[in-house]
Amino acid sequence: MDVHRVASSLLAVVYLGAAYAAAGPSAALLLALPLALLVALVWHADSAAAFTGQVGFTPVRRASPAGAVRGLAWALLLVPLVAWLASAVATP
Repeated sequence: MDVHRVASSLLAVVYLGAAYAAAGPSAALLLALPLALLVALVWHADSAAAFTGQVGFTPVRRASPAGAVRGLAWALLLVPLVAWLASAVATP
């Protein structure tokens, strides 16, 4: 099993558990779809990067680097964790 897949899945489960504990099942449910999309981008970065075609009215003419797709997905997955750590360190 790929390290990226395991780590992104565990992080998503932690986020869902924290949302459930802090605000209840409706908050966890609202968070589930964006997390699922980000985890899917981490898991299937090669397929997502190879996409060319039409997105709405915007044409995608060239494939993207798979590492860039996976890196962006990881960056977006880590934003809440980094913000929480920064607030924990900044709080006296």
